[in-house]
Amino acid sequence: MARGWLRRKRGATLFCWRNAEGKERSRTIGPADMSGKTAWATVGELGLDKLTANTDPRHITFGELAKKYLAEHRFNKHSTKKWQTRIINKVLLPKWSDYIVTELNAKELRQWLLGFHISDVTRDRYRHVMSHLIQWGISEELLPQYLRGFDGTFQSANPCTRVKGNGFSQHSGYEALALDPEDSIALLSEIDGKTGEYELMLLVATCGLRISEALGLKWRDILWDKALISIRQTFVQDTLQEGGKTKLSGTRVEVPRLVLDVLASWREQTLYAGDDDFVFASYKLHGKQPRAATSLNRDYVRPAAIRAGILIERDGKLYSQDGAKIARFGFHNLGRHSLATFLMDEQENPAVVQAILRHSKMDMTLYYSHSSKKAKRAAVENYAKRITPDAMRGQVRVQYSQAVN
Repeated sequence: MARGWLRRKRGATLFCWRNAEGKERSRTIGPADMSGKTAWATVGELGLDKLTANTDPRHITFGELAKKYLAEHRFNKHSTKKWQTRIINKVLLPKWSDYIVTELNAKELRQWLLGFHISDVTRDRYRHVMSHLIQWGISEELLPQYLRGFDGTFQSANPCTRVKGNGFSQHSGYEALALDPEDSIALLSEIDGKTGEYELMLLVATCGLRISEALGLKWRDILWDKALISIRQTFVQDTLQEGGKTKLSGTRVEVPRLVLDVLASWREQTLYAGDDDFVFASYKLHGKQPRAATSLNRDYVRPAAIRAGILIERDGKLYSQDGAKIARFGFHNLGRHSLATFLMDEQENPAVVQAILRHSKMDMTLYYSHSSKKAKRAAVENYAKRITPDAMRGQVRVQYSQAVN
């Protein structure tokens, strides 16, 4: 499977490969200063690439495996293929392209990943993409499943499974800012757009829709008589994708009647009101595709939050009213995080909240719900009253007053 590799040695460029027995062979093809493109063209002209046609699959290079993976693997979503391709081409291939996959060393791989000055989550994502790619090669029988280790025992042929420990985490520690109803009202009142911006944000805020789902909506997806929205497609990274983010996400979504009235009014105003038109179509693109989430967030959501006093901008960075630095703020804060927090604070049945957000697991619903400041204050005040006798409360206040004076 391996196509071979180039080596510069003693003023010459060599084409190297392994034969059917796994032994390395080489042949001089030109001077050391010849370009890679010219060298590979020469390999083809001399027919040297045919020498590698029947080599042991265990000698496939990471670059060859990556090329087959991107060409043949069936990705669930175009957006997934897009970000994985970016990591493979820009991060993994520059380092590992010419390495034989079965000769990759877990210790060397771990040290290389730890050399990046990035978050633990991003580092783990790089490791995950590389691991998934190699595991695909194993499932396609391009690679052996096990290899004999230095101690004579067998271990997985995927070295990424042994890259663990400090520096690798799937949890960022990031806690999203959830808005109180009063803050949501203030933000929505600051939306000054006239081409569906308010209607879009109200829909996201009240229904638990992801912004990709809301932007993918067409008028035929709104079931007016049943007060439901059917999620048939999403708009992610300027690409339309069939279905929802997950299987459960593709279900129908409950829509408040007052929001339906707002949408009906918007349909009377928009230039794109046909059943097969996007509800939030791009005027710049003549309705051919929806608005872009990134520009909507930049031009409307964040400025509105700043004008409403929800966010404070200082030296180009955003902070909450409490002074905490805000790394991200957008539709997810206005919608799913705030909605989940409000419903849980209102003692709504957690199963109902899970159904509204269309989460497959309850722990994800709990992750989306954040205790509001009012709820936390009420909880500690209530507990303090429960453990402090009525007669003692007055004494505590007197003692505190005397201590201050």
